[in-house]
Amino acid sequence: MGIPATYHMLLELIVFAIPVAVILMLLYLWRSSRRYRRGALPPDRLIEPFHAVAQPSPEAAAPPLQKPLETAETIAAKIDSAAAHGDKTALAGLYLDLAAAYARAGDQSARMEALRSAAGNGALHGPHSAHAAARLALGEAAQEAGDLTSACEQWQLARTACLEGGDTAQHALIEKRMRDNGCPTDWVLTDF
Repeated sequence: MGIPATYHMLLELIVFAIPVAVILMLLYLWRSSRRYRRGALPPDRLIEPFHAVAQPSPEAAAPPLQKPLETAETIAAKIDSAAAHGDKTALAGLYLDLAAAYARAGDQSARMEALRSAAGNGALHGPHSAHAAARLALGEAAQEAGDLTSACEQWQLARTACLEGGDTAQHALIEKRMRDNGCPTDWVLTDF
C-alpha cells in the first residue's frame, strides 16, 4: 500500500461523502419548508405575551420597533371578518391576539375565554403553533390557580401540538417543564 492507494481510498471517501451531504441538506430544507407550509408561527409569537417557557435571548432585551397594540374591539372585528370570509386558519392567532389585548386591559375572564377559543380553533384548523401557545397559556393559568392536574393536561396538549407542527425545540422545552413540575410525560389523552 503506497501513496497511490491512499489517494484512491481518499477519493472513494469523497465520492461517497458528497451525495450523503446533499441528501442531508435536502432533508433539512424539506423539513424547514414543511414547517413553514403548516403555518408555524415565529417563536416570539409562541411565548409572547404569556409567561415564557424559554429564557429570552439577549436580542429580545431591546424592544424592536413595533406597531401600536390593537384594542380588543379591533381584534374582535378581525375575528368576525375572518369567520365571515371562511379564513379558519387565521382564527387561532387572532384569538391569541385578543387574549393578549384582554390581558393588557386586565380582564382575566375574557382572556381565558379567548385562550380557550384559540386552543379550540388551533386544534381544529391550525396552525399547530397557535394551538400550542394557547394550551401553554391555559396550563400556566391552571398552575397559577393551583390546579397542577389541569396544567399538566394543557401542557401535554401543547407538547403534542408542537410535535405535530415540527417544533422540536419548543416540544423539548414543554417536556422539561412537565418533568420539572412532576407531570407524567407518557399520557395518552382522549376526549380533549
